[in-house]
Amino acid sequence: MKTFEYSPEVRWSDQDMLGHVNNARLITLIEESRIRWMHEIKAGHITGGGLLVAHQSIDYLVPVMYGPTLTMSVSVTKLGNSSFTINTRGDQDGRQVFDHSVVLVHIDRDSAKPTPLTPQLRAVFEEYLPEAD
Repeated sequence: MKTFEYSPEVRWSDQDMLGHVNNARLITLIEESRIRWMHEIKAGHITGGGLLVAHQSIDYLVPVMYGPTLTMSVSVTKLGNSSFTINTRGDQDGRQVFDHSVVLVHIDRDSAKPTPLTPQLRAVFEEYLPEAD
């Protein structure tokens, strides 16, 4: 299984009054990581349509702090007919700090209705799925 790793710049302004990265800012950093990954795999050129965030969830395990490098690892955990699930794991100072999951639906831009993943997109995403046991 392939993963994509990215270390976003955590800015001073990302902190809240408690001294750790604000939960909403963390979602933005995760989105940045996902978009960089999709740009790297050239998903935007082969989607044939658009993507809609259908659901996302996050488990905040340890506060993310300003200063230490935050490393995000992106993988695909599920492929459906027109949707796929991406997992982003965050690590800082040698420990996992969050676990994020997002379901994206491939849509036709004109009708805004779900449309099947293209064979090209499916092939790229399959490289990021965990190995079958």
